[in-house]
Amino acid sequence: MFTLRRDTLIVKSPKTTKRSTEDKVNSIGDSVKKPIKECIIVAKKVKDTVILAKNRDRAYKPELEVVHEIVDGVEIAYLRDTTTDWSEGINEFGIGILNTALMVGFDEIEKKIVKKAGKPSKDGARIRRALTSRTLKQAVESAALGGVKGHSFVADSMRLVSMETTKMHKPKLDVRDITKDDYVRTNHGFHYYDAGYTKGDDYKSSKLRKIGAEKAIEDAQSGVDILNALKKQMYDKNSNLNMRRDTEKMVTSSQLMLNLKERTLQLDYFKSKVEKFHGVRTILPNDYEPKIKIVVNAVDI
Repeated sequence: MFTLRRDTLIVKSPKTTKRSTEDKVNSIGDSVKKPIKECIIVAKKVKDTVILAKNRDRAYKPELEVVHEIVDGVEIAYLRDTTTDWSEGINEFGIGILNTALMVGFDEIEKKIVKKAGKPSKDGARIRRALTSRTLKQAVESAALGGVKGHSFVADSMRLVSMETTKMHKPKLDVRDITKDDYVRTNHGFHYYDAGYTKGDDYKSSKLRKIGAEKAIEDAQSGVDILNALKKQMYDKNSNLNMRRDTEKMVTSSQLMLNLKERTLQLDYFKSKVEKFHGVRTILPNDYEPKIKIVVNAVDI
């Protein structure tokens, strides 16, 4: 479907009616179908590996677990929100996937929506399915054609593909040269300027968090350095402009780091911001030697 060269392309997907983000949000019923999900995702070449990292922001205190299993013959490990089924992680081939939202303007949080409707977001299952891929090309095709929305980084230890899509926009893929630049995405469109936040304080926050993260990770020499950099607060504690947020409406509840060459998943969750961590759920054969290493840190902050 595409080749992994440095290029930008649009993936063909089923036809949709093209409407602006604001029109879609204001449609009857749309405003309660999806929640506010705001995060920062970064990708950086560090020595001989690629690091993917994320600040996960939520308007509620999530319950989390890490799942380590084999699906379709492929070992995968992923963070899972047990309320919404949201997932992202890494597989035994060193392919990692992280995502941040481009759906905004919704006034229902995930926990309330799932409790009321009984239907979690489909993107968690789509990302888990993509993680069963054996090559980066297969993973990108699975994520793009499978319908994963928002900004996604799909990468291995040598290459990065950035994907941007919403319900109104076909997947646009960039094959990035990760050896030359760091990459950051927040909650406004990069290619699609009518996607995500487009104006007001939330747009300002998304722009400044992106700029802040780019600057913060510039000199990082490890995945841990990147996580520590993304913990910094450059503004007043309650400011919506901070990379690590702690406001009445939005809180950074955890950080996720994927070291793609070493095939390591590290979760740092902030104890006071998470309702419960259910632990690492391992579903592997007794005689199996895992290829993926999992590190979990409970952080006081």
